[in-house]
Amino acid sequence: MKKRYSFLCFLSFILFDISVLAQKNGYYIPLDIQQTYQKQTRNAMGMPGVNYWQNEVNYAIKAELDSTISLISGTAQIHYINHSPDSLDRLVFNLYQDIFRKGNSRDWDIGMADLHEGTEINRLEVDGKEVDTKNNRKFYRQGTKLIVKLQHSIAPTDTTIISIDWRVMIPQTRTVRMGKYSDSVSFVAYWYPQLAVYDDIDGWDMISYNGSVEFYNEFADYNVSLTIPAGFAVWATGTLENADEVYHHNVYERLNKTRQSDEIIQIIRKEDYTKNEVLKSDSKKVWIFEAQKVPDFSFGVGKGLLWDASGLVVDSLSKRSVLISAVYPEESPNYKEVAAYSRQSIHYMSEVMPGIPYPYPAMTTISNGRGGGMETPMMANNGAPKDVPNAFSLTFHEIAHTYMPFFMGTNEKKYAWMDEGWATLWPYVMMDSLYPHYQYLEKSVEGFERNAGKENDVPPMVPNQLLASNYASLRLASYVRPAMAYYFLEDALGTEVFVNALRFYMNTWKGKHPMPMDFIRSFELVSDRDLGWFFNPWLFKSAYPDLSIKKITEKGFVVIENKGGLPLPIVLEMIYTDQSKEEISYSSSIWDKEETAVMIEIPMNKKVQEIKLGNKRIPDVNRKDNYMLLID
Repeated sequence: MKKRYSFLCFLSFILFDISVLAQKNGYYIPLDIQQTYQKQTRNAMGMPGVNYWQNEVNYAIKAELDSTISLISGTAQIHYINHSPDSLDRLVFNLYQDIFRKGNSRDWDIGMADLHEGTEINRLEVDGKEVDTKNNRKFYRQGTKLIVKLQHSIAPTDTTIISIDWRVMIPQTRTVRMGKYSDSVSFVAYWYPQLAVYDDIDGWDMISYNGSVEFYNEFADYNVSLTIPAGFAVWATGTLENADEVYHHNVYERLNKTRQSDEIIQIIRKEDYTKNEVLKSDSKKVWIFEAQKVPDFSFGVGKGLLWDASGLVVDSLSKRSVLISAVYPEESPNYKEVAAYSRQSIHYMSEVMPGIPYPYPAMTTISNGRGGGMETPMMANNGAPKDVPNAFSLTFHEIAHTYMPFFMGTNEKKYAWMDEGWATLWPYVMMDSLYPHYQYLEKSVEGFERNAGKENDVPPMVPNQLLASNYASLRLASYVRPAMAYYFLEDALGTEVFVNALRFYMNTWKGKHPMPMDFIRSFELVSDRDLGWFFNPWLFKSAYPDLSIKKITEKGFVVIENKGGLPLPIVLEMIYTDQSKEEISYSSSIWDKEETAVMIEIPMNKKVQEIKLGNKRIPDVNRKDNYMLLID
C-alpha cells in the first residue's frame, strides 16, 4: 500500500504540474482536452501520450458507376479494429452525400435539382448478423450521420467485420465539391458509407456535414474495384493495379516509361482517341485501385481527356518517387502546364517548405471544366483559371493539402486553420518569385487588413462548425488569419527554428490526429520558448493589426504603440534632412514581453526629417498614424 500511495502522490504531482504549465501562459484549454493529459493519450508537451491510440479501418469496396443517371452503387466489407480503451455500443457512419437528402440542414440553399431520399442502405451486416434497417431505434440518421446501435459491444482490441450495400445519386447541378460536371467528366468523392472517427477527445465524431465545414476522417487501407461504363478512363486515390488490363498497350507503355522519367510525357494524346488507342477494348471495365493509410478515397472518370504526367524522386535517401499527373479536356485553359505546376509544387514542398518528402505514391489534378478547387487524398478536383498565376496557385494550394489535413489527420470540422492556413501560405515564395507582378503575399496581407478587427474577424480557435452560418467569418478564421499567423511566427522565431519546429510537429503527428495544443506545444518545445505572447493574440483573442507612431521622446526614442494587440514586425524608414534614407527593422518577437508599446532608439548620426512605419507586407488597419514629420 505504501508504494501505491507514493505512486499516486507522484502522479498527482505530475498532473498538477501539467495544469500549472497549461495555465502559465494563459492558454484556454477546454476540459475535454485537459482530460486527454490526465488519461495520458496526449501530453502537455505536444506529443502523443503513452496511452495514445486510434482505431483502424480497412475497406474492400466493389462499386459501379452508372453515368447516364449519375448513380453509384456498391458493396463494401469493412474491418474495424477497436484500439480504444472503450467498449463501443454503436457504430457511426458518415453519409456525406446525405447533404442532398430532403429535409436535411444545409449552410446554404442548394435548390431542388439534386435532392434525393438519402443514401440508400440495402443491406447491413455486423459480424455476420443482419441489422434490421427498419428499426429506427437501432438504425437511424442524424444529419449526415448513420447511427447503428449494436447488439453486442465491440470490446477493446476486438475486430468487427461490417458488410454493407448502398446506392447514392451523384449531383449534377449543384456540384458541392464533387459531381457529374458534363457527359465526359465526373469527380466522385464522399460517396461511400465511411466509418466516422472515434477519438480520445469526443469519442464518435458527431458533427454533421452541412456544406461549409469540411471533413475529419480516419486513416484506412483501401482496395477498390470500380466498374465504369465503356469509353471512360479512371484516375483515383492510390495506385492502379491493373493498368495493363484496361489501357491500350501504347498508353500502358507510356505510363510505365513516365514512372521512371523526370520529363513530362503526354500519356494520353488527342490522336490516341482518333485511332481508338486509349483503352484496351470498347467494353465496360473494372478498374482496381489500392491505397494505404489515407483518410479517404475518391476518383475521377473522363472520356476524351488528355493526360500529362512525370515521375519525381521526392526522397533522395530511399529514391522513392511519385507519379504526378494532370488530366483535362483539351479546351481547359492553362492545363497543358498543370503537370509542370504540380511538379514544381511537390518539389518545393518536399525539399524546402515544409521540407518533408511528399508522402504518397501519386498526385493527380483533374479539370472539372467548371470552377473551384477541392482536395482529396492524392487527387485534386480543380477548375481552370484563365490567368496563369491563379492556375499555379490553385494547383499548389490543393496539392498542399496532401500534408494538411491528409498526412497529418487534422480535424477540419473544428480547426480548418490547421490545414487551410498552411495551404494558403506555402505557395507565396514561388508565386512571388515566378509571378512578382501578381503580389501574392501582399494581396494576402491586404485581404487580412481589410477585414481584421471587424465583427466577422473571429479567433481561429472558435470551432469551425460554430462559424458555418457565416462564411465570411469561416474564411477569415480558416485561411487568411492563420496564414498571416504562420508567416509572422516564422519572422518571430527565425526560419531555422521555425522549420525545425514545423518538421518536428509533422514527424511527431504524421498519421495521427493532432489538435491545436499539440501544434502549439510542439513549437514551444523546439523553440524552447513560451509562445503565449504570440499564439494567444493570433489564435485565441480578438486582436487585430494596428501599430502606430505614438511620439518621439526628448532622448531620441520613437515610441511604437501596439493598439490592436497582434505581435507584428516593426519596420521604420528614417528620412534625413539630406534626403538620405535608412531602414530599421525588428522581428515580431519584439513584443514577447506582451507590452503595449516599445521604444526604439533613433540613429543620431544625422538629423531626422520624417519617420514612416510599416510596409505592404505588414498588415495595419489604420495607416494614418504610421507617419511623423519632424518640424524644428
